[in-house]
Parts: sequence; C-alpha cells; structure tokens
Amino acid sequence: MKGQCYIVLFLLVLALTNSVGGEEKPKSVFPSRTKPPGLKAPRKCWWAKEITPDLHVAGRLTERQIKYAADAGFKSIVSLFTYPDDEPRQTFGGDSLPNTAEAKKITEEIADLKFINLLDPMDEWASVEAVQKLTQALPTLPKPVLLHCDRGYTITFVTLMYLANQTRNNPDFTPKITSKEFYNISAAMGLDFISRIPQEVVSEITGEPTPENPPKPDVEPEDWMDYWVAHPVYKNWYTGGQITRSHIPVMNEVGFKTVANLRSGIMLDGKPNQEEVNLLNIKSHTGTYAKGEKEPRQYKERLEETRIDPNRPNKFISPDSPVNYESRNLEEFGDDVGYQELTEKLYFQASPLKYLHLPVATKGPFGPYLEKVMDQLLEASRQGPVMVHCAMGKRAAYVAVLAAAVQYDKDLEWALRRSRELGFAVSKTKTPELYRTYVDWLVTKRKPPKEEL
Repeated sequence: MKGQCYIVLFLLVLALTNSVGGEEKPKSVFPSRTKPPGLKAPRKCWWAKEITPDLHVAGRLTERQIKYAADAGFKSIVSLFTYPDDEPRQTFGGDSLPNTAEAKKITEEIADLKFINLLDPMDEWASVEAVQKLTQALPTLPKPVLLHCDRGYTITFVTLMYLANQTRNNPDFTPKITSKEFYNISAAMGLDFISRIPQEVVSEITGEPTPENPPKPDVEPEDWMDYWVAHPVYKNWYTGGQITRSHIPVMNEVGFKTVANLRSGIMLDGKPNQEEVNLLNIKSHTGTYAKGEKEPRQYKERLEETRIDPNRPNKFISPDSPVNYESRNLEEFGDDVGYQELTEKLYFQASPLKYLHLPVATKGPFGPYLEKVMDQLLEASRQGPVMVHCAMGKRAAYVAVLAAAVQYDKDLEWALRRSRELGFAVSKTKTPELYRTYVDWLVTKRKPPKEEL
C-alpha cells in the first residue's frame, strides 16, 4: 500500500514538473502555425492569417499590400468577390481599394503574380457551389496562395470548408479538417460561424452534424473585423505589426480605445536604436545603421544591394519611379533613417485614441520589462479594446497574451497555446527568459482558485 502511495506521489510530481519546468508544446488548433504570419516577410504581411502553409487569408487588399504579398513570396492572389468598375470607390481608412480589373492588373502586370476572382456578383458565398469553385481553382494556381474577401470573414469560411470537404472525400488529403476543427479554428481566429451562418450549410459540406457546444469567439467588439488586419488574442486584446496612418480612423470607428506601441524610438536604453521601416522590394532584417564599410540602410548603394528582386520593373514602385526599389515610407511613419516613433505618436495624439509608447527590444529581456509596464497595460484594458503592435507582431504577441492571461486569470497552458496559435510560440528551449516570465506570472504569482462552499 505504501509503495502504491509512493508511485502516485512520483507521478504527481512528474506531471507538475512537465507542466511547469519541462518543454511545453500545447497542441494548436491550426494545422500548422509554427512560423510568424506573413510567409517570408512577416514585417510586411503580418496581417495575413495562415490557415495552412499554402493557404493564407486576408481582407480586401490595397495596392501596397498586393506588392507586399509579392515581396513575401506569395505566388497567387484569389479574390472571393468581384468588385465591378462601376461601383463607388471603396477605401480602408483613406487607402484606395482597387476594383477587380485594377487588382488583376496590379497583381499580374506589376507584381507578377497569378490572379483570379472566384465568385460572380450574384453568387452565394456560404454555399456548396462556392466550395466547388475553390476546389476547381486551387489546382491551377501556383502556391502559396493569398485569398481575400472584404474583411477576411467569408474567405476564411470558404477556405476552411474547402479543407473540410477535401477531408470528407479524399482519404489521403492533409491537413484533415473535421466539423469540430472548423469551429475550433474559426473561434481561435475570432470569427463567429455559429450565429451568422446556417449550420445546415456546414453540415452539408462536411457531412457531419454540428458538434455539441461548439466554441464561440470571445472578442470585444464583435465587429472587430472592420479592422481585419488585427489578430484577436482574447476578449479586448489584439496584436499586430506596424500599423499605418490610414489605420488610425478605422481603429477609432471600430471601437478601439488604446494603442500600445512596443517599437523603440530613436533611442533605447541610452543607445541609438531606430528600427527598420518597410520598403518595397527591399529585404527586411538588413540593419538600419552603417556597419563596417556598409552604408546606412536607406543609402542608394545599400538599397541596391538589398533588393529582393533586382529585375523588377520600376513601375513596381510607382508609374514614374526612376528605380525599382523604395527608399522612404512615410505611410508607416518612416524618415530618412528608418522607423520614426515620434511621427506615429503625433498622429495618435491628434486622434481620439490613447497612445502608449512602451518600447522593448526584440529579444527582451521581458521579465523586468513586464514588471514595469503590466499595470499600465491592465489599466488601458479596463478602458476598452487594446491594440498592441510592434514591427511584425512578435513582441506584441508575447506581451498581449501574458497581459490577457493575467487580467482574465488564464493559466500557463492557455498562454502557451495562444502564443503558438498566433505564430510566436513561447517555449522553454527557444525563449527561456520569456518562458520563465510566463511561469512567474501564471504559476508562481497566480492566485489559487477559490474553493466552492
């Protein structure tokens, strides 16, 4: 009897060791979200949402986003809807949204990608027919594919239904998506396909009944998709990469109250630390300042050396550009050196949104940083939805996931899984300092649940 007690005690200690001190690999609901969103250019395409490595979804794209997609390595763009020439011009916070004819020209003639629009104006998107059209189109398209609609909602439904239908009809198809996984994935993306979509359509396509008690997304506000570029974390917490000037009025209209910017200003910890700004046809992670015999990043010679494709036509930048690369990006608050935080701050101060500048280095350390800023973040969250951003969403994900877990009493397993689902996994081996910080806040400091009377 005593031996059995020792065995039980040993197993209990082992379980606790594995859950806190061992390598955590909580299963993500996504087939494969092991890398940051945005394919090969997560700083430029942080707004893309990966469904599988070959299929990413988004809202309606601007001309710059189409070009960013080319920089990121996408090979095809699919527009779910047709946007006729005679429709009133649509914008995203002032950024013009090309109609279908314009988008096709930009995609094929300037960005050199394949383009198709899937549905005719009178077609129903929540239908078997829409899934059939995507099933017929995808084998003809070079991969990876960026699929989009207006806000990323309808195209996610059609893409997941395509995967579920392939799972149903092709035993060798991967990744397999069942009805249950469809609801889990969509809820994790902050999308409600329960109250807004006829469940009969889902069952007809998947061949399965609606799962008992399927999860619904817990997001505030519910219509966050009007600012579709954001990545929902939980309730009123969202993350993203570098926002643009045009995003500010959209965030205000949707109902965001605070933007927390984690990018550094021109100085960090007493040292020059101006970060890179995104530039068309220029590689990321090439450094802002001069090193050795290298010129600063935005000098002509250095820009020519760091082009993604030296053979791109000049019109990739603009119709009258003298070169085939970009050297300034005012829309994303760039100056002659790189990203200029002060410019972003001034734009926000002229808006109704509260702006917090809470800079942290890309690699941390996050422990002392979070001790310093956590109260500010939690206070901002009590005022309403918070958008946490950095250059590509990495620092934002690390910080926002932990802040959401602290505020809403989520445990370590939830936080590790959520970070993995956002594409920025926190782990003991790859991010040990950050992992210890998560353990400190969510295990060591966490208050035990109250016992029921």
